[in-house]
Amino acid sequence: MSYRIMVTIVLFCHYMSAFSALGMPLFLPLMLQELDAPLQSSWVGLLFILPTLMTAIAARFWGHFADTYGRKTSLLRAELGLAVGFLICGFSQSLWQLIIGLSIQGLFGGTMAASNAYLATSITDKNALKQVLNFTQFSARLALITAPIGLGFLVYHYEVLSLYRVLAILPLLAFLLSCWLKKDVVSAVNVVKKANTIELPKTAENTHIHRPIDIPTPTSNAYTETTSGKKVKSYKQEAHHSVQRITGATFFTNPYLFLSLLQFFLAFCMVATFPYFLPFAKTFGLSTSQIGQLYAMPHVIYLICQLLSGRLRIRMPTPSLTLGFAVLAVAALLHLSNYLALIWLARVLFGAGMFMCYQSLHTQMASTNQSKHSGKIFSRYDALSKWGGVLAGLSVTLFVPMFGLLFPFVISAVMAVIAMITIKMHQDYATSAKNHTYSKNI
Repeated sequence: MSYRIMVTIVLFCHYMSAFSALGMPLFLPLMLQELDAPLQSSWVGLLFILPTLMTAIAARFWGHFADTYGRKTSLLRAELGLAVGFLICGFSQSLWQLIIGLSIQGLFGGTMAASNAYLATSITDKNALKQVLNFTQFSARLALITAPIGLGFLVYHYEVLSLYRVLAILPLLAFLLSCWLKKDVVSAVNVVKKANTIELPKTAENTHIHRPIDIPTPTSNAYTETTSGKKVKSYKQEAHHSVQRITGATFFTNPYLFLSLLQFFLAFCMVATFPYFLPFAKTFGLSTSQIGQLYAMPHVIYLICQLLSGRLRIRMPTPSLTLGFAVLAVAALLHLSNYLALIWLARVLFGAGMFMCYQSLHTQMASTNQSKHSGKIFSRYDALSKWGGVLAGLSVTLFVPMFGLLFPFVISAVMAVIAMITIKMHQDYATSAKNHTYSKNI
């Protein structure tokens, strides 16, 4: 299978899965009406974040599962899990059956992390991986725009819950298409045979050290000279501990933990503005269609920037994360204005800030990727992103009744500023560590 066909299949399957998963939660109030369930806003908010919460809880397990049994297997599991969850929701006759369906959708879903892990294992070129990671985010944004339009049309002709039964076809189709993908081989024996070293992540502690950890194999001198089982066991323990450093180092020396935390900040900044945008926009006297256009504007700007990024990269360097979060902070604060023109400007800037942040994050993800552990790495990236969304949703649900409809934009700006401070602290630590290493070498 060619590279282009493989990438196209993964991205198309991710779009089909995201179409239903991201589009249907918008119609939760209608689902509760069909089930004669209570329509209190707290129920709607809790059901809205339930699949995301379950995905965040299960992410660590599925990351280990992917590295153990294969990323393709994990991708198929995620697509099949979504289909089963959709079917349970579609045949729900009570609120608790709907809760079970949404929980299964979250626990056994996670197509974003599964798709990224498979791509990170299959693509070795860092520039190509960065571009593909950008397009997985592109497919998610495209689903966020097209799903409400398509499903909104169908809702007027069919019951909302019955749509879940039809939409289950999409992840099932994605499952069938993904079966054609090349299977990635995951075997501890094969890893040892292919290479006797495990490279540590590039951190401030080990950038000046170029000593790979040798793992004895049946053909190596270390193995033939070692007759004691204890010595072989110590080699294995040393290799195991080196792998654990990927996620077990301190914050400032662990690029994976640092990038995961930035994913958390970015998700919080975005999701905090989602739940109460409709009542906020109504204060300007806009029609439903105008509110929909205003809501979708950041995602449209992201898609346009992504499509043009090939040309823009020739003329400008990769946008920094600090600049991206700064633009997000300014855009969030512009929502406090009473002028509609500034609100439109804020939505445009919000999309530009999203694009800058994701471009920089994906560049750093690609540069620090280790394909042998891509399942664990990308599951943790996705988990922190999901936790950011969950906490953002809970925060605005709790505090908007007390502080008003402008609170989501204020907390979004505050979180963006905290992200900028975190980046500055990380840069200062890296600089001091580099200077300390240089002085020791002198």
